[in-house]
Amino acid sequence: MSDRDSGRGDAHLHRLVLFSDAVFAIAITLLAIEIHPPEHWHGAADLFGQMGPKLLSYAVSFAVIGVCWFSHRRVFSRLVRADGGLDFTNFLVLGLIGLLPLGTELLWEQRGGQALPIYVGQVALIGVAMGAVWGYAAFIGKLTEPMPAAEAWFIWLRVTLLPGLMCGLTMFSIVHPWGWALMALLVFGLSWLGRRIVRAPAKAA
Repeated sequence: MSDRDSGRGDAHLHRLVLFSDAVFAIAITLLAIEIHPPEHWHGAADLFGQMGPKLLSYAVSFAVIGVCWFSHRRVFSRLVRADGGLDFTNFLVLGLIGLLPLGTELLWEQRGGQALPIYVGQVALIGVAMGAVWGYAAFIGKLTEPMPAAEAWFIWLRVTLLPGLMCGLTMFSIVHPWGWALMALLVFGLSWLGRRIVRAPAKAA
């Protein structure tokens, strides 16, 4: 590939990252815009008592978008160029991120119930879409930096499953506090497994 083509690929990737960051930022902003104070309240305790479900839903969705952005950033830090296929799969992710304010509103209006599995399912779909981004970039488009196959598959598994698992465990832990220990164990286990996979090729060399 010529230097000129390489420069175009870098510019394409850079613009895609900037656009994606803007969508994540707008989604977080819309979460806050949709929160309105109650018409009638008496004192801080009553105010926060009435707004509790909204604030809790906002906190969960803020954390979800943060985790998804972190995952998105880590994926794109492994890429060296972009193409149309990456644009398409990335737009699937951004489309689902843009719908999170709607899912959050359903969550606080229903206060669980049928809205809870819909919300968790929406977050799980974001993970599946992120898996499609990485799967295309690593295995089809060959857009990533050189890496062992085991590491590429581990990244695919992590970005695909982690958003849904973390969201489901968060909802579970709000009701059952011991679920936080399970979440910490999951994060520690994935981190340990990732380090083992990365170190294995170095030892073999």
